[in-house]
Amino acid sequence: MSERGPGVREIDHTADLGIEVEAAHLPQLFSAVAEAFYGLIADPEGIEPSEEIEVSAKGEGWEELLHSWLCELLAQFNLKGFVGKQCEVTTIEPGRVEARVKGERLDLKRHRFYTEIKGVTYHGFRVWQQDGKWHARVIFDV
Repeated sequence: MSERGPGVREIDHTADLGIEVEAAHLPQLFSAVAEAFYGLIADPEGIEPSEEIEVSAKGEGWEELLHSWLCELLAQFNLKGFVGKQCEVTTIEPGRVEARVKGERLDLKRHRFYTEIKGVTYHGFRVWQQDGKWHARVIFDV
């Protein structure tokens, strides 16, 4: 298990990658999960926040919403090669999340690439509140 930044831990899982994220508020949780997701793909230190995209998702309940949100981020990577460095959630409410993500297109000559993420699984997927904080557990198919 390795540390991925404040409130984020990488978890060991057979043939997949997983993260657990903790944040004080729901918008911060979604931002931290997005940044951790990109950090599994490539080293965030080399990513410049030179481009900005807007990403939105819909879903019933916080778990479905987070899952849908991550699938949208993965689609942006698969379609455009976009890797984010900074994520700012601008709207989050039951059923909807909107955010601005700053980053750039993956350049294998400049960026340290870690792994390709194929999908966001439902295996062990959770979003919950505990001790006044928000938590998420996500397993990615690699």
